[in-house]
Amino acid sequence: MAEVRLEGVSKYFGRFKALDGISFTVSPGEIFTLLGPSGCGKTTTLRVIAGFEIPEEGRVYIDGVDVTFKKPYERNTAMVFQNYALWPHMTVFDNIAYGLKVRGYSREEIRRRVNWALELLGLKGLENRYPLQLSGGQQQRVALARAIVVEPKVLLFDEPLSNLDAKLRVRVREEIVSLQRKLRITTIYVTHDQEEAMSISDRIAVMDRGRIIQVGTPWEIYSNPANLFVATFMGRSNVLEGVVVSRESDNLYVVDVRGLRIYGVSRDKLEKGDKVKVVIRNEDAELLEEDRRSPNVLEGRVVRTSLIGFAIQVRLLLDNGETINVYLKNKTSISEEERLRVYVSPEDVKVYKALETVEE
Repeated sequence: MAEVRLEGVSKYFGRFKALDGISFTVSPGEIFTLLGPSGCGKTTTLRVIAGFEIPEEGRVYIDGVDVTFKKPYERNTAMVFQNYALWPHMTVFDNIAYGLKVRGYSREEIRRRVNWALELLGLKGLENRYPLQLSGGQQQRVALARAIVVEPKVLLFDEPLSNLDAKLRVRVREEIVSLQRKLRITTIYVTHDQEEAMSISDRIAVMDRGRIIQVGTPWEIYSNPANLFVATFMGRSNVLEGVVVSRESDNLYVVDVRGLRIYGVSRDKLEKGDKVKVVIRNEDAELLEEDRRSPNVLEGRVVRTSLIGFAIQVRLLLDNGETINVYLKNKTSISEEERLRVYVSPEDVKVYKALETVEE
């Protein structure tokens, strides 16, 4: 198990600054995920760690050793690529053995290690097949076997599941986690999929525009987002504009949203009259059957419904003219034009200064 540390890493492509002072530490044996939208710099960060890109500024350390300018093969890392990068003219056995052959291992040692990897990843019996004779999930396991067979200190994943269908994606990510727990290899994982990141990670680094925005456990990132970008990137959310009316306690504020008073919590220190963004996640709304009078009861008319499996998604036109989307779980049918009342706990309402813009 190895520690990975980045200190002030910046990377340019021409005049474009792909990474802007990236710093973080990955603890030995953990799964650390770089999460963010396309173009945020997460794959570039991974390539800098692997040695495929050299930063203009900053340093990369693996187990305390400065590897910033070392060749990829000198770092004892292994990468699993998005497109698997298997040699089509080689059998499964030869694809897995390739890295061992390059490193000069004996024929007996190569056979022993490859057989170990085949057994570990459930590929026994497929060693003489070619990549085009395999399913997507099998190809992914071959790519993973090729990475672990060289016994790297650090395992790097670049969007490894994006080419798989939804059901297979869930199964393979569970296999990756199970394998990582068994081998305890320090793992850095890149994805744009929030659900994927939440399900596999010990910690997550949310990235945007070449910077680390927030680092924390999945629960910390989800329940206490550092800013508006993180709050809206993690899950499905409604963003409403309002003005602070009063402060009720240390972090609890009352916000006026077009005549509707909404109570919410904020990490920012806000003043009366501040313009703010109010974030309400779709799943945090609770359907009210009784006539309950309390803060954060939102009333309106149903304008659209759709079934999303675990719940009914309802588009609700509130009485103040705002429109929100909510997930209602314990409701079998909802009619358009029906009037509904939903409640959102103040602790689930996040309030941020209106200094940021959120891309739709």
